[in-house]
Amino acid sequence: MPPRSKVYELPPEIRDELNEKLVSSGFADYSGLAEWLEANGYKISRSSVARYGADLQQEFEEAMGDVRKTTELARALTAEQEDESGALLDATARIVQDQLLRISIAMRKAEEDPAKAAKQLGSVTKALADIGRVSLSQKKWAKELRLEVAREAAEKAESAGRAQGLSSDGVAALRAAILEGMS
Repeated sequence: MPPRSKVYELPPEIRDELNEKLVSSGFADYSGLAEWLEANGYKISRSSVARYGADLQQEFEEAMGDVRKTTELARALTAEQEDESGALLDATARIVQDQLLRISIAMRKAEEDPAKAAKQLGSVTKALADIGRVSLSQKKWAKELRLEVAREAAEKAESAGRAQGLSSDGVAALRAAILEGMS
């Protein structure tokens, strides 16, 4: 296993500033960033900064891809309907779950202190559980909504059938056909 990058040994505020500089520069000028780090008292080679930048760029592009997917999904759903079934919430929850899993893997790789890693993973696990509960609640709500819509449609069809002289058996069959599979 290769040695841990010196960039991970930087104080969080310096590493955050480095991340901002990497993103704002389009993941370029690694020599300049190594010089900036040295001016701030941190001797890290250009190649270490470049390797770290390449990893960050890959994570950044994956995250932006997820944002684009969610945006396109939202556009498609709003163009098609008002998302009454909560499909957008479900898709977003899945993306958040994926990101939390990626974070937990990255934390295991980056953290040297097992106690600190365990605490952080505990937070990620709690967030995953919360997302799971939200997703289950949304699915239950969507099922209840579909059932309510089907009941309303069945009542309207029943009223219309009776008004048109449909037999009681015909009305019952119509109602059963509408409600079939909804409960």
